[in-house]
Amino acid sequence: MAREATRRGVLAAALALPLAAGGCKGIGALGTPPRPLPDVAVVREAITDETLMIARYTAVLAAAPALAGSLRPLLGQHQAHLARLKARLVDPRAGSEPPLSRPHPQVPGTPAAARAYLRGAEQAAAQALMGRLTAASPSLAQLLASIAASEATHALLLGPHRRTG
Repeated sequence: MAREATRRGVLAAALALPLAAGGCKGIGALGTPPRPLPDVAVVREAITDETLMIARYTAVLAAAPALAGSLRPLLGQHQAHLARLKARLVDPRAGSEPPLSRPHPQVPGTPAAARAYLRGAEQAAAQALMGRLTAASPSLAQLLASIAASEATHALLLGPHRRTG
């Protein structure tokens, strides 16, 4: 039993040594975190854009609840896109940069105008994602292209020839 207590003591001391060496600075005293991978900036931009798209859908649904039947499935897909993007964000300096704030979207007054507003936003989002492909790693580019295709499909579904909601 004394031998087991000794092992625990050695283990505790070994774990405490780096913190003690750093003094009051804690784990930050061990050195600067590594630079983020190039994909981090691309993922952050995509997360910001997807968050804005969700805010747009939420604002339209609040202003035009009659569109809920056709817009809720699209909103759900955007929420899934955001979850996939957040899962890809690996940043050793996470939390060191303040989150970007975006203004609350202004929603057009009629259901037809709201659909046109979302259609334009979907088209712009798809184009923005396609523009980021060359800066992304192959696996991230595949995810971005998939989300861009989904957003382009959403734009088609929101077209004036579609009668939903």
